Amino acid sequence: MRRIALIPVYNEEATLRGVVDSLVRHVDLLVIVDDGSTDDSFAIARERALSEDRVRVLRLPENQGMSAALREGFLYLISRLRAGKLAADDLVFTIDADGQHDPDEIRALGDYVCRRDLDVALTRRDFGLYPAYKRWGNWIMSAWGSLWSGFLYHDVESGFRAMRLRVLPALMEYYAGRRYSCAQEIAILTARLGFRVDNGFVTTIRLYRSQTGPRDVAINALMGALACMRWVFGRRTGESRDAARAPAAKGQRGGTNE
Repeated sequence: MRRIALIPVYNEEATLRGVVDSLVRHVDLLVIVDDGSTDDSFAIARERALSEDRVRVLRLPENQGMSAALREGFLYLISRLRAGKLAADDLVFTIDADGQHDPDEIRALGDYVCRRDLDVALTRRDFGLYPAYKRWGNWIMSAWGSLWSGFLYHDVESGFRAMRLRVLPALMEYYAGRRYSCAQEIAILTARLGFRVDNGFVTTIRLYRSQTGPRDVAINALMGALACMRWVFGRRTGESRDAARAPAAKGQRGGTNE
């Protein structure tokens, strides 16, 4: 079973090197998706890919949001799965590039998934650093995600999760991905698609950082509901359907470990 980390990056030159240094100690493959950064993030990632065999870099030509960056990474991994380079039981960890998550928890999260025979483990954040209004907002969004998913989530918005690679092809049939809607869509769709999901692993947040506002909250809530509706009516997203059939993610690669 391989451990694969996927990190979306947008203008994270201050933290990216440290996050990558930590991640490569714990994973067999690290996929960095640069979301049209305007700082040196892409150059940093590309330099590491050229010197580190287990690092791959993909790039979006312009900033499209975290959800689009994750989609690009997911499609790349699906292409590797279908080419026989990766296996269905391999674990994919999504983690932020800003340093708020602790890469040292990857092994513990992977063990947690294996012990409980899970398909998806969405971490539950320790909100000690979060202001009260953010905790309250997260409770509302988690209740919303629970309503549409049919599964009780305590923290639906966490960006640190582990998924079996076999989850991705089914997920991408319905995933749309707009701005920060990834958290709601992934949580709702994986539960509705019948995968074994969990939200009990508590993770320590090392710094508080929020990039979302009221507009993003509204988009996330709407996209979560629409994701469930697509599942109910079997309406696959054309973009995701076509890409999942023949993914062609392009990027800078370091080494030939594939």
